[in-house]
Amino acid sequence: MKTKSIFLSIMCTALLCTISSTAAPYTAKIDHVTVFINGAEIQQRVSLPLQAGDNTVVIENIAPHINEQSLQIALGGGVIVQNYAFSTDYLSADKRKMNTAVLEDSLRLAQDALADAERRISTLTQMQTLLQAGVNSSLTANSGVTTAVIDKNLQYYQTNALTLAKQLDDTKAEKTALDKRIKALQQQIRETGGLKVGKSGIVTLQVNSPKKQTINAGVTYFTYTAHWYPTYDLNITDLHSPIGLVMKAHVTQTTGLDWKQVNLTLSTGSPARSNVAPELGTWWLQQQVTRTRTLYAAKNMVMASAAMVTEDAEEAVYDEAPVASIQGYVAQSEQALSIEYAISLPYTIDGNGKEQIIALQERQLQNVTYNYYAAPALDEQAYLVAYINGWQDQQLPDGRANLTYAGTYFGETMLAANNDEARVRLTLGDDKSIKIKREKTAHSSKTSGSNTQVSYTYTTTVRNDKREAITLTLKDRYPVSTAKEIQVSVSDKSTPRTTENKQTGIMSYALTLAPGETRTIELSYTVKYPKDWKINL
Repeated sequence: MKTKSIFLSIMCTALLCTISSTAAPYTAKIDHVTVFINGAEIQQRVSLPLQAGDNTVVIENIAPHINEQSLQIALGGGVIVQNYAFSTDYLSADKRKMNTAVLEDSLRLAQDALADAERRISTLTQMQTLLQAGVNSSLTANSGVTTAVIDKNLQYYQTNALTLAKQLDDTKAEKTALDKRIKALQQQIRETGGLKVGKSGIVTLQVNSPKKQTINAGVTYFTYTAHWYPTYDLNITDLHSPIGLVMKAHVTQTTGLDWKQVNLTLSTGSPARSNVAPELGTWWLQQQVTRTRTLYAAKNMVMASAAMVTEDAEEAVYDEAPVASIQGYVAQSEQALSIEYAISLPYTIDGNGKEQIIALQERQLQNVTYNYYAAPALDEQAYLVAYINGWQDQQLPDGRANLTYAGTYFGETMLAANNDEARVRLTLGDDKSIKIKREKTAHSSKTSGSNTQVSYTYTTTVRNDKREAITLTLKDRYPVSTAKEIQVSVSDKSTPRTTENKQTGIMSYALTLAPGETRTIELSYTVKYPKDWKINL
């Protein structure tokens, strides 16, 4: 027993020595955050009172999951950092649990009080019913009730009825207040419970100060527990107006720290975990055995894809308008490897993973072309298409875009800065007022000697039933040979024919149709090939 007492004494002494040697923690405040596509750089500030000579300083309220190699400490006043270390403070998780437990206790008390109030309301309501029944019974018990008895019953009823009504009103008001209290507590518990990270990071410094002073210290580090991505709203009012663009940033962070009224910078950069440029190795060739397939069928698929991608529409160009930021709070700057959006308006973003949407910029895209497009070999519909010319000059990151035309939602598209073409194509939908019909109007086949010759003629009719003139880019196609034994000849009697891509077999026609006008396009081709061959025609 004596040995156990001595052991406890030693442990208590050691604990007291540890507590006395531990410096009081100082809370770092978040000053600025740069959020990348993946990750964030957090800059925090803290005021540190130092004694002359050696000091041990503990800074708390640091994100618990950081890249320790990125940790930087900035001190002024001639203070020298002798050593520093990062660690995790698990006590903050206990504090969060304590806060949640207090809320849950308050919720249970409020729920008990609500149940009691509901019971009292039920009892008081029953008492009112019994009081009324009792008075009625007393007055109608016999026909010889005197005036004095009636007055006595009425006074009794009035006194007790008013008392019960007052108690019932007070209890109902109490119930209403408890309902609001319970809803508020439940919401707060959900908010607190949503924080996945309960612990906090701390930085311990060993510093030497030339004098007694208070300095402002900076702590900067990188964490992967935050990210953002851009989306766009594209609003088209009519075919004679520019496209309104709103760029939005979706910011999410699970650092465990709430960013309260901090200055944000959003960067399109994405810091890599390993910044090592790849080395190109030797490309060794060797024989491979592959399964044969019909070459023309594969080429036919490529042609179908090309018919939907390659565009050469007549353009109606507007002058480029100056770019304006929303309320002047966002400043865009181009860095060596990224584009940054500095927001001068402070934002609060909780550390529980809830997405915060920030409207970054609003622009009017003036350099826009509107045109109709059709590829009747695949779909006999005329599609209204908007072209954003010079999209790369906008210097906007890739992102999804919600498209509306005349206030109607037309779906979602993708805006990409690395688009192969100099413009972005937006399909707004098909127009039923433009009728298109493509028919096979002639077909012949004959075999002569060792060859077979097949001819086709396709006639496409376009009618404009709109009340205004339209411009339409119509595309058709003919087959392209993949072998010298297959010969293809084309006869196109239609005008105007804008382009012919002999590698893809795509024919493009630029049509201008007045209201009620009908145009016809005729395309014929002949294919000659060995008669023992089977090809996909």
